[in-house]
Amino acid sequence: MFFDTHTHLNDAKFDLDRGEILAALEAANVRQVVEIADAPADWEKAIALSRARPWVRCSLGLHPYHADDWQPELAKELLRKSSLPEVVACGEIGLDYAKAPATPAAQKRALDGMLHAAWEANLPVVIHCREAYMDLIPILKAFYEGKSPRGRFHGVVHCFSGTGEDAKACAGFGFALGVDGPITYPKTDALRIAIKSAGLDVVVMETDSPYLPPQSSRGKRNDPRAIPEIAEQLAWVFETSPHEVGRLTTRNARDLYRIDEQGRKSV
Repeated sequence: MFFDTHTHLNDAKFDLDRGEILAALEAANVRQVVEIADAPADWEKAIALSRARPWVRCSLGLHPYHADDWQPELAKELLRKSSLPEVVACGEIGLDYAKAPATPAAQKRALDGMLHAAWEANLPVVIHCREAYMDLIPILKAFYEGKSPRGRFHGVVHCFSGTGEDAKACAGFGFALGVDGPITYPKTDALRIAIKSAGLDVVVMETDSPYLPPQSSRGKRNDPRAIPEIAEQLAWVFETSPHEVGRLTTRNARDLYRIDEQGRKSV
């Protein structure tokens, strides 16, 4: 059984066959999914996608691309929605120094505001970080130092792309590491080494659908059925079986989002 911890199934790229994709996941042994709404305009759509499907839950956030939209009212709205059974996390939030139009200062303000909002709402966070680990790690250290996770993890660093030292630092602060399609690419040996250095106990699998397809479908639209290919690569990295990868990463994912196998909140 596999758990895709990060999807964007409400993306327009799925408008013609979203229902078919969701119906096909059982055959790929993908039994749980978390839909990420990374802009406030998408929050209600993510809740609606989850409402009729207990095996789909959702996370509400403010991507660094939208950091200029940060306002304190978002924190209040997140707190209101955090009591819904469908809402299991805050994110994605974070820093992106590669493509985000907002300045680093604006991104840091938005991240700080959303971290405080998530903590008040008792939600784990989904962190986006691209070419910004030098700033992200001190921020996470300052915010979470001395705080015990309400579950097993404070959150997850989605699509982890840092060094081995970054991986161990994030894990040490109480964060899981999200692993997706790039782990399968031929030229990502450094990523495989970094993930292995942190250990399988902190790894969760994700697709970031419709983005980041694995090696077998580079250039095509991605969807959660790619999870088994990621599991196979992780099995090679950790010298174990895809079955064991599925078992451990599904356990980690449920601990991360504090839900049981029926999608019910447990903390």
